[in-house]
Amino acid sequence: MTLTQLLNQNSFLLYSLLGLGGWLVVLIVRRASRRAWLLWLAAGGLAVGANLAARTAPPREFQSVAEVQQALAMGAPTLVEFYSNY
Repeated sequence: MTLTQLLNQNSFLLYSLLGLGGWLVVLIVRRASRRAWLLWLAAGGLAVGANLAARTAPPREFQSVAEVQQALAMGAPTLVEFYSNY
């Protein structure tokens, strides 16, 4: 996996860390109040929650031809492909 692919796959997490890190530096430099620290913790919790919610389940692997035919008969999607040019 190249560095570009790694950054692309983890971009939401990296942007969250950069934003919260910048906010952390501002809070430390300004000797912020307790309320500002609580807001920072809440934003961090929201970022973690959003990252966990965005995870997807592993793809279903069929063990036999009969399972594939059954999924096709039920109208289940058989292939979803996402492409990123990074």
